[in-house]
Amino acid sequence: MQEFKDWKGFINQILVDSGQFKNPVAEFKGEAEIETYKTTDKKSLTEIKVGYLKDNLLIYLQIFNPTVPGYNKYVEGEYFYQHDFSGDGKTYGNPALEFNERNRNGVLSILKNGLKGKEVQFLKNGKVLKSKLYILESDLNFNYSYDFSTRDFWKKIFGQKIDKMDGIEKREIELKSIFSGI
Repeated sequence: MQEFKDWKGFINQILVDSGQFKNPVAEFKGEAEIETYKTTDKKSLTEIKVGYLKDNLLIYLQIFNPTVPGYNKYVEGEYFYQHDFSGDGKTYGNPALEFNERNRNGVLSILKNGLKGKEVQFLKNGKVLKSKLYILESDLNFNYSYDFSTRDFWKKIFGQKIDKMDGIEKREIELKSIFSGI
């Protein structure tokens, strides 16, 4: 693989050369530069947002698709930390990833392997009211739950559970169908 000097060149090369994504649109939010890559597949709504900080640091790489609102909510607050791909047992550290071989390999692995897990949605009249997100394939008891209904706080706590309501349709979406990798 070609030698790169920064995250922007590296990620751009991978996504655009794959033929699956167009050149990004860039914008600035505070101290971050965000590049949004839209898919070349006219049937897909998937886009990838990549956030960079000054000094060549990668703060996030987020995959979005409007058909999986639970997963979108999950990735909204996900950021990279200094030790995310280190094998030394350390966790977290400073925000963002330095541009080095270990971190490049970690990000490349994410892009090549795609998403894992599934989102189980509970819909009424075509609108997602609740979503359960299963990220860990090894533990189906571990999930993130998101309530998208317009019920007030007390009804969410003490009211009928959405999945038990009349007229609720259940839909499962494999996250791999949203982004299967490069």
